[in-house]
Amino acid sequence: MSEPQKKQGFFVVAAFDRMIVRERKNEDGSYTKTHYVGLIVRTEEGTRLCQVRTKQPEKYSHYKLNDIVNMEVFPRAFKDNIYYSDET
Repeated sequence: MSEPQKKQGFFVVAAFDRMIVRERKNEDGSYTKTHYVGLIVRTEEGTRLCQVRTKQPEKYSHYKLNDIVNMEVFPRAFKDNIYYSDET
């Protein structure tokens, strides 16, 4: 019997910190909310804070502080900045 094939991609295993909402004013005067998952990534070299953009914040509503999250992320680039999102 063959083993199931492991999923490939970029994954982050980190401690959940909090949900972050940023509100931005558009040129037409309307506002846009952007949701991020705040993560704490701990390694032997140190601790870093990471934000992963999400369009489904309700997926993470059950997480509490320091719960371990194993999340597939997708790298993106915009105006020479790299950011990560949790969906394509």
